[in-house]
Amino acid sequence: MAKNRVFVRHRDLAQFIVAAFLAKGMGAEEGQVVADALIWANLRGHDSHGVVRLPRYIDLIASGEMDPTARPDFAVDTPMRFVLDGQRCAGPVAMMRAILTASERAKTGGLCVGLVRNTTHTGAIGRYAEWIAERGFIALIAVAGIPLMAYHGARVRSVSTSPLAIGVPTGRGPLVLDMATSVAALGRLVQARAAGETIPGGWAIAEDGTPTTDPKAAAIPLPLGGPKGSGLSLMFEFMAGLLSGAPVLAPALGPQRRTRHTQNAFILALDVAGFRPPAEFAADADALIDVIKGLPLRDGFEEILLPGERGGLSQAARSDTGIPIAPSTWEALGRLARALEIALPPVIAGTK
Repeated sequence: MAKNRVFVRHRDLAQFIVAAFLAKGMGAEEGQVVADALIWANLRGHDSHGVVRLPRYIDLIASGEMDPTARPDFAVDTPMRFVLDGQRCAGPVAMMRAILTASERAKTGGLCVGLVRNTTHTGAIGRYAEWIAERGFIALIAVAGIPLMAYHGARVRSVSTSPLAIGVPTGRGPLVLDMATSVAALGRLVQARAAGETIPGGWAIAEDGTPTTDPKAAAIPLPLGGPKGSGLSLMFEFMAGLLSGAPVLAPALGPQRRTRHTQNAFILALDVAGFRPPAEFAADADALIDVIKGLPLRDGFEEILLPGERGGLSQAARSDTGIPIAPSTWEALGRLARALEIALPPVIAGTK
């Protein structure tokens, strides 16, 4: 598969994404916000949350599940807490407004808790934690959504593959942990299926609930750490779904059997300056980084990597060489371009 990838400059790819959303009625500013979220994921090597998602987003608009013209509005609005209703807008549009609000209010009060409800796929949430941390805040973001993953012991889709992101500022830039509560993200299973790769045991089960290593049969991701991953996902539904007044799992799993795609988010922003001098915090953060990086290595390891460090290396490389796009994704983007009557981005490298 790697030999057939095409490479596209990230700016050209972003322009293509914006053009696709403009063709479906989204404003240029909102389209750029979504494009930035997808491109961030691709640059960081999180291709399952990058441009591969674009056709699905366009399908959500076509089905009415995403409203390209929707504007998020506050359902609860106080100096230290808020609930932002996405009203079925594109997820990144609601999330960017929420993290801007949370950081601005944390600057005044030391902290702010925000909830986002009734939005569509939010993308890679590490982007939002990084954005907050870049501005001197500690961020904790948890997302809840539709059932995709089996709860520990269940053989059906029961909870979301709810991601968790934590970002902290340091003297060397943000340090960001971004992880799903599943062993492997659903997008990673899709990638393995497209590549014809065998997946490790324990990643997923088939539709009938049986274990499988066949990516074509793998349908339901399994939770990270068994009861730990599924327990975290369930708690995120309480924190982001029930608390915001927009439950997802019970309507989807109960008699209502609701199928609408939706996500909710819990956001906590802490202003470091509200607790101690930021320079002192940064010095302690850097000292801790040095200690961890200097730990003795186990056999088979060449380096100790911190959360997000591999993504930073990928971003530096892909900003120069371009974003690699798999053949199946490129074909899907081609079909989309023809349907929307827009031009594909130019390719800077063919086979590699």
